[in-house]
Amino acid sequence: MEWEFVPFEGITSKQLAITLGQPRQLLRKLAASVFSPLVPNAEYPDEDDFITVDGATFIRVRYQDDTVRDIEFLSGQLRYKGVELYDQATLKGVRRFLKSENHPLRKTRWLGDGLDCVSLGINIACHEDIGGDGDGIEWVILSRNFKDAEQ
Repeated sequence: MEWEFVPFEGITSKQLAITLGQPRQLLRKLAASVFSPLVPNAEYPDEDDFITVDGATFIRVRYQDDTVRDIEFLSGQLRYKGVELYDQATLKGVRRFLKSENHPLRKTRWLGDGLDCVSLGINIACHEDIGGDGDGIEWVILSRNFKDAEQ
């Protein structure tokens, strides 16, 4: 399943859009035909893990007041302007592309790990950033609270 990143809005595919501020119940209803059944997680009741049956796509969504607050892209194909940001992408390659588009990365002021792209409202981390090996992409996170962290 291919996804397109839409800055400050969310992610879209042919089958579904996940957008910041989207009501939780609506997202769950729309996602039911695309993802495996949700398994409630008592430790994190404000999160849903959306995983495709084949396991190729994994998207974690966090809610605030029952609307989408954060979208964590953790596995799958995510593109921006036709360039892959996750699957088989490296931090070096993503950084080069974003810089060429005038969207530089900087040390995070928002999360504990990764790099922020303020002009797109995302945080990107590679495996090395969280204690793993290599500069393959670990996550791409969008949040409606990103701008708040900048103040």
